[in-house]
Amino acid sequence: MLATIAMAMAVLGLLFPGFCSGQPLTPAETLDRYLASRDQQPACSDSVFNVQIDASIPALHKQGSMSGLKLVSYTGQIVYRGLRFTGDKLVKTAVIARFLDHDTNPAERTGDVAVSRQNYWFTYDKTSDYNGLAAYVFLLKPRRKQAGLFRGELWVAADTAAPLRLWGDLVRSSSIFIRSFRLVQDYQTNDGCSQPLRLLLTAHTRIAGTVEMVIWLQPVEIPKLQSGGQSSNEDSEQ
Repeated sequence: MLATIAMAMAVLGLLFPGFCSGQPLTPAETLDRYLASRDQQPACSDSVFNVQIDASIPALHKQGSMSGLKLVSYTGQIVYRGLRFTGDKLVKTAVIARFLDHDTNPAERTGDVAVSRQNYWFTYDKTSDYNGLAAYVFLLKPRRKQAGLFRGELWVAADTAAPLRLWGDLVRSSSIFIRSFRLVQDYQTNDGCSQPLRLLLTAHTRIAGTVEMVIWLQPVEIPKLQSGGQSSNEDSEQ
């Protein structure tokens, strides 16, 4: 009888992973669930973010900021709209514009660089605190030296397997003008969908010295259409 109950609970845990969401998973279970969610492309609807990009070239005393909207489709296609820039033109053209181009056409630049077992070895390192949440920290080691892959850490929530932080140093630069490149990506979870919150980029170049950039993303609520294609009663009256 006890064996039957235990088996039933195990099956329920597989069918409904949120059934015992309050209980922390083991590091291995957390990693498996995180990687499975990436492979299965969880159902995140189209997203719209307010985006704020701050960039600087300290050695040249140049800086600039850009704000607008970032639209991410269900399939992952990225489009920017309504961008407004203030600051030095060099930062706009040499830093922010290049980032936007890479962000909207990532596959054309680096190929397959997903955080997956095909690209990385994962080693559990420790349990740490992340803004009041228990996080499992995994060391990431790329399986090959390829542009776009990095050596660093993956932080995953111990109870939900949602990504919290991803950071590292690129193992190979895609440009002879960049000596080293570090990224730090923090995540937020909205309606069960993990989305980027903040991205820190630091590049050490051979000509301009250090280039720094911070990208903040704030979700914009999209009105849900009611039956008949109307977004609200107020809209229908209009």
